[in-house]
Amino acid sequence: GAGAGPPRGGGASMPAETTSPVSEPKPKPEPPATAGGSAAAPGEKDEIMWNALEEEQFELTDIGFPAKPLTIEEARLCDREMQPWLKGSLYSCKDPTCRACNKQDQRRKQKLIDVLRNEKNVKARHAQIDEAFKGKESITLMTVNTGQIHLFLNWVCSCDHHGIPVRDSTYMVPTDEKAAEIIRKNGFVALPLDWMNELGFKIDSGYEGADTSGWNPHMEGHSDINSVTIIVANDIIQKGYTLLLHDVDIVWKRDPRGWLKDAAQQRDLLAMFAPRWDALGVANSGFIWLKSNRRTKIFIQTLENLLPIKNISDQQLWNALIRHYRFRQIGFRVLPLPQFQLLYDHTLRRWDQVGSHAIVVHGVSHRKTYRLAKAKLWFFDETCDAYDKDLVPCNGDFFAPSCKI
Repeated sequence: GAGAGPPRGGGASMPAETTSPVSEPKPKPEPPATAGGSAAAPGEKDEIMWNALEEEQFELTDIGFPAKPLTIEEARLCDREMQPWLKGSLYSCKDPTCRACNKQDQRRKQKLIDVLRNEKNVKARHAQIDEAFKGKESITLMTVNTGQIHLFLNWVCSCDHHGIPVRDSTYMVPTDEKAAEIIRKNGFVALPLDWMNELGFKIDSGYEGADTSGWNPHMEGHSDINSVTIIVANDIIQKGYTLLLHDVDIVWKRDPRGWLKDAAQQRDLLAMFAPRWDALGVANSGFIWLKSNRRTKIFIQTLENLLPIKNISDQQLWNALIRHYRFRQIGFRVLPLPQFQLLYDHTLRRWDQVGSHAIVVHGVSHRKTYRLAKAKLWFFDETCDAYDKDLVPCNGDFFAPSCKI
């Protein structure tokens, strides 16, 4: 392979024998423990040794990769000469740094960062993560408001129905008191809401469902929520856990985490497919498996640094950074569609053919509850311990034309 064998070129040759002592080979690093402190299983040692070697030799292998997270000014997401320019890009500001545009939204996103990153809130959040997830290798992270709490509960019920334990490895970030109460009532760890009192504005707790163009009147709240998600996701990665970043409009038919762990060997980031050929593809930011290593720590801190210029779509920001020329060495894979299925109208029409191999199903786009129910993937009902009839949308008539959520 590259680098093997004697050097090429006209350098002086070494004598056949030398009186100098032969230097001892550098010892291989000991396999580290997992994020929670437990020893690695024998089957994981090859992957861990590979990662340790990568960390040790990154200056030789990660050519051009940033040595530290990029700032907004360094990333230059609006520079048309440096970044791929795709249809639908929100990064169309004439200022190459994007700073000159949408200043009001920048102030709002910066306030979220400032509040969540103040020392008191960081210490409290990290202490909660350490206590709740000690010994865990991966953490599933979701952020939710009351408007979409029924979708979160449907995911909970899907896991309970299939016997998948998730409560001891899921970190929930509620953005209103009612959502926090429901999350805690169902046995999940929830980030306390104290930090929200410091914002000076309210995060929208409503959700009416998007129309066919993808618009709904609660877009600003959605934008706030996915910004908060990235900040807390950064905490998890920096602390050494593998992250499963997860929208609430998802159903598990089988536990995907073992599959994802195997598929992520010698990769950094796995993402569900977004079958789009514009600025919002090809990674679906609603389901991302991100390992913790030197590259991903720099990557996700850069993602957080860029939040002020994000506008509404976190997915567009994820894809812009994955495509960014400085991050080309992020080991990225799109997850296979048969196992990680998207529930669009066109897949719903032939669900009996395409749904049988699915491990995870994502109710993307509009009319989520309608399509989940039509595909017989609605588990939030009387058979589930988490059921609460007052939280069922549309009074349970998901097929009514007026039911958009």
